[in-house]
Amino acid sequence: MNNKKKAAILISSLAIIAVLVIGGTLAYFTDTDNAQNVFTLGKVTGEITENTEAGTVDGHPVKPGTPTEDGISYDKIVPGDWLSKEPRVNLTGDSEDAYVRVKLSVPNSTKLNPEQVAELITEKCLNFGEKWVVGVDGYIYYQEKLTRDPSGKSQTDPVFTMVKIPEEWGNSTAEASFEITIQADLVQAENFEASLGHNAAGKIDSWGDVTIEKAAQ
Repeated sequence: MNNKKKAAILISSLAIIAVLVIGGTLAYFTDTDNAQNVFTLGKVTGEITENTEAGTVDGHPVKPGTPTEDGISYDKIVPGDWLSKEPRVNLTGDSEDAYVRVKLSVPNSTKLNPEQVAELITEKCLNFGEKWVVGVDGYIYYQEKLTRDPSGKSQTDPVFTMVKIPEEWGNSTAEASFEITIQADLVQAENFEASLGHNAAGKIDSWGDVTIEKAAQ
């Protein structure tokens, strides 16, 4: 079967987590949502938005961040902390219906070993939403089509709602820093349903044999 090709918009959100310390010294967990490099195909347009709020999950406190001009700032971070962070992907303007996937990566870090870097973007540290499924290609696929129809939904559920700093991260991670990058891909839903791949449970876990190409601005 010949590979099909389809362009999509790509949105990047850079989350910068800086200066994880042990003890009472101040630390900062900052996030910068950068959705400036948005490419469009037809009328498909979107953006990444984020929310943070205080709460308790299973008796464990969840720390909120403080919105700033650069994103969301968290202070006094230590191993074992749960941090509220809720990234969502949204259709904007008069966008056509679209399917969404995201990819997480840690492009920069200090004082973390490769295993710690890898676990930052796994279910150990991130509680992925029920409507998001990790595919075999490393992308995380949203299970519903976003639509501008009033009876539909134009915003995803959060990709995850918390970042959990592992309790076993000890003194070796004092003053550690790292970045988590969220890239969202949106592709026009029209004539695309047949290309979607599904796992044994019937969940979307790939975009099939379609090669996604960045659309020109």
